[in-house]
Amino acid sequence: MKNKFINPNEYGSLLYNQKENEYLNNVMSERRIFRYSKTSFPYSNMCEEKICSIVKSKYSLLTTNGTSGLKAALVGVGVDSGDRVLVSSYTFLATALAVISLGAIPIPIEIDLNDGMDLDDVTEQIKFGCKAIVVVHFQGRTFDLSRLKTLAKNNNISLIEDACQSFPSSCNNIFAGTQGDVGVYSFQQFKQISCGEGGCIVTDNQNIYNRIRNYTDMGSIRDGFPNWDGKDALFGENYRINNLNAAVLYAQLEKLPFMLKKQKDSRNRIMKQLKKHGIKNILESSDPEGDTSMNILIILNNKEDKLNAIKLALEKKIELRNMWSSVYYNNDLFKKNSLSSMSLKGRDCIKTKELIGKMLVVSIPPILTLDDEENIVALMLDLKKKNLLR
Repeated sequence: MKNKFINPNEYGSLLYNQKENEYLNNVMSERRIFRYSKTSFPYSNMCEEKICSIVKSKYSLLTTNGTSGLKAALVGVGVDSGDRVLVSSYTFLATALAVISLGAIPIPIEIDLNDGMDLDDVTEQIKFGCKAIVVVHFQGRTFDLSRLKTLAKNNNISLIEDACQSFPSSCNNIFAGTQGDVGVYSFQQFKQISCGEGGCIVTDNQNIYNRIRNYTDMGSIRDGFPNWDGKDALFGENYRINNLNAAVLYAQLEKLPFMLKKQKDSRNRIMKQLKKHGIKNILESSDPEGDTSMNILIILNNKEDKLNAIKLALEKKIELRNMWSSVYYNNDLFKKNSLSSMSLKGRDCIKTKELIGKMLVVSIPPILTLDDEENIVALMLDLKKKNLLR
């Protein structure tokens, strides 16, 4: 299938080939799709072991998707109905939905491009009570959470990392998802590696891991067969991944080094040219070496310039896209829901909204040719020539 753009917003899924087919056939040949079936191809377990090895985590658990992983992570740290949870305002809707699905209240916090969250905003909201903080890494980047982690620890608040868009990025050699109490990844269609739908929870805390494992297995205590008789049984959900998804995921994990090198090489060549021509409106990572290089973030002058830039890029078959078009609480669902008035209380994340109005993403998938890279550079120079980019 021919891509609409030369730089589609997909990554691992663009590299599906016979390897994924081979592993899927392995699962089908034994007719053992359920992850807890006895099989010669336990891809679920194999993926979890490999992910732990990559991000240096003690425990990992695959889930049906990133959203279910976030909900399970909240349960794992003890979030309950009525609890206030501080949530990055600049995120996909699922982050807040996971909080609301537990009857908890998502409190939007201003984004900060160094610490992940505006620490003054966090400090102010902690005064009103807070059970957990959910900070969001985005677009293949990892924030340095050292100051946020200290703030959470000093106030006995759990820190959850929504790293759904940032597997396996790092900052100062620490991987996204491993700085706080628990981290969550997504392997949905448009993520760095993809099995269509899938997620993973990582933690170094055995108690949190055990609680999450039980919760995602319908609350059961599994020792061969599940049971609900022990003190650790919960009213849980069925968020188990199956071995078909895990088979695709394992093939993708094997391709990960190639993907990252291809993206880094493409991005470095493009960035070298942009810097040569004096383009400065690039939002760099805190740690470029730890960045997965899945994109280039550019800051336009204003919203009107952003729309004009998207239109010009479309003519050249290059995708300039919004990550999210608004803060999560501006969706009609939240406006109509009674939780919105409870959580916002007149709050509005002005700095985050301003950033959203000016930022665009240039995707750098692992399939770019040298000609594609030159076309992206040419577009950026054209934007500068038209005073849309500085």
